[in-house]
Parts: sequence; C-alpha cells; structure tokens
Amino acid sequence: MGQVMREALPSLPDHIHIIGAADKVNTYDLIEIADLGLAYTTTVGLETAMNGTPVISCGRTHYRGRGFTIDPNSWNEYFAALERLLADLPAQRLTESQTAAAWNYAYRFFFEFPRPYPWHLDRLWEDYDRLPMNLVLSPEGRSNYESTFRYLAGEPLDWAAIQKD
Repeated sequence: MGQVMREALPSLPDHIHIIGAADKVNTYDLIEIADLGLAYTTTVGLETAMNGTPVISCGRTHYRGRGFTIDPNSWNEYFAALERLLADLPAQRLTESQTAAAWNYAYRFFFEFPRPYPWHLDRLWEDYDRLPMNLVLSPEGRSNYESTFRYLAGEPLDWAAIQKD
C-alpha cells in the first residue's frame, strides 16, 4: 500500500509521511510516540490500541467494532471523530478496560485463532511437494487439517476442542 499511496499522492505536506512495509522505520517505535492512530486494515491499529492510544478504524478490519476502536461509517463520521479527538488528545486515551479488550483480542487473534494449514503462499510449491493432496487427505493429514478445512467450508470452530489442544 505504501507504493500505491506514493503513486496516488506524489506530493504530500512535509508533516505527512507514508511508511511502507519494506521501510526501515520501526512501526512499534511510532506506536509508542503516537497520540492517535488512523488505521485501514492492518494490525497496527490493534497494536496501537494495545498501547492505550485511540484508533480510528477506517476499513472493515477484523478488530473493528470490538469496543477499542472508533469506527466511522461515513466521511462525515470520520471527520467528526477526528475533530473531536484532535480537540483534546490527552483526554482521549483508551480506558483500562478498552486497552485490556485490545490485549485480549490480540492474544486470541495471534495465538488461539491461527489454525493449521498445509500450504502457504510464500512457499506454495515446496509445501505441495512436502504435503501432497493424498497425504493431507490421509487419516494422519485429516487429523491435522480437517477442522481447518471444515471451518473454511463454513462450519463454526469448536473452540472447546481447540483449547484442549
């Protein structure tokens, strides 16, 4: 997105900087000094909320509507929220319960929700060689991946069974 933004907005005011995924700037250092987060869909919005910093979530990201972000549904709502926050940033810090909710959500998202999957986009052909379809669909493969495939086919996850693993 950094490159897309640079192409769409080749000339920006000096106080606005676009940081791309490959840039050497450390996002977490920026979170530490930020007074407000504006997020589209990345987990940076979640991680900013974990720091107690208010976040306006502009996209339809998975953590939107969880009680620790401001979630405008229109341009008017977005600019009203931005104006309200900027009027008194120190008073807009997240409450302890909102910050705790962000931490709880992050823990579940990063540690409990990821499900085993045999093939990964960044090493797809190597994974196919290592785990061909017949192995994935064998009894051993099914014991590892069946719940994930069932979830991807629309069945709800059985969290009680997952937490026993």
